[in-house]
Amino acid sequence: MKYTTAALSLLSATLSLAAPTATAGYAVPSVLKVHSIATNQNYPDVKTSTIRSGTFESSTLYDIPIPAAAAGRTCGLVFHALSSDQIQGTGALDIFKNSFTDLASLTQGNLRDQQIARIVYNPNTGYYDFKRIDFTPTVDSFPCPAGKTLHWEAAAVGEFDVNIVKQDFAYDGVHVPNGISVAWW
Repeated sequence: MKYTTAALSLLSATLSLAAPTATAGYAVPSVLKVHSIATNQNYPDVKTSTIRSGTFESSTLYDIPIPAAAAGRTCGLVFHALSSDQIQGTGALDIFKNSFTDLASLTQGNLRDQQIARIVYNPNTGYYDFKRIDFTPTVDSFPCPAGKTLHWEAAAVGEFDVNIVKQDFAYDGVHVPNGISVAWW
């Protein structure tokens, strides 16, 4: 009995440490560009426009600065969509770490490095959930790189996939930002 109680107490403590109970904040993109796969050009935009349909394909590039206030905290990828956003097909995104260092000046290319997550839209919640069966994410929970900028990309998954999601470029202190963000707790 003592062992069962101790094991349950340890399990309970482990689960509560792994899941954020209160979010301290969200980091949002400072720069967002849509990357045309056909032309290799990057275009500034205010929404994620990651599409694969027939011969048309686009991905979306992000610079996400993590503020100094996140020092010593845990971070995690969050992607939220509103009912007014356009999501069709697989409703899935592969998230990649990229090797560009300044998206504002990157006019072409995506410099894709390594995949860090696969997420799928959940219409019941409005969030994209990690699809752990296909890929083990490295950004669901990671030490916050405070004071650094994350250089990420969202790419379409499957034969037909449309993810057009308006991006919030500020956190209001109350609501989860729409589009991609990095929560810290």
